[in-house]
Amino acid sequence: MTLDQFFKVIEESEASDWTSIGRPVFAQDMQQVSGGGQTVPWVEIDEHHSLMSFRKDLSISIATGLTHREEFFEDWAQAFPDKHASSDWVDFRYNGVPVFRALRVLVDGGRAGLPCPPPGSVEVPQRQYQIYRLIDEVIGSGRMFDYFNRAGLQTVALHWPTSQD
Repeated sequence: MTLDQFFKVIEESEASDWTSIGRPVFAQDMQQVSGGGQTVPWVEIDEHHSLMSFRKDLSISIATGLTHREEFFEDWAQAFPDKHASSDWVDFRYNGVPVFRALRVLVDGGRAGLPCPPPGSVEVPQRQYQIYRLIDEVIGSGRMFDYFNRAGLQTVALHWPTSQD
């Protein structure tokens, strides 16, 4: 299976084709940290909080929630009553192994997760929009369309993912 075939399967699926599992999903980032006046190093753990499994092919899954930034500052992400935005990673997995990683921006205090366009842009490839809409339907508020429009984001006919992503 190629990466393009992988994303085509996801893009053409429906929310009812997926099942979701909440924390723990056993996809963690653990780091030993030292300093800050502490004499003993400690371990910090962050993890994905949600896992989606494709019912028609269990080798395909999507994990979300691993923190990227606690504060995300792009103008389009501030266009909501609650100005707080953050970002997390979306890991697209095949046989449990991440094959692609992309950002998701949580806007309006975490009420919706939006695809992240390139810095300084508001353009999102149509395929990426479709897949993030699917993620929102399965584990989100189901209101991504409204938030996407309120942010001033636009879909464009560009291939996604590209080798630069």
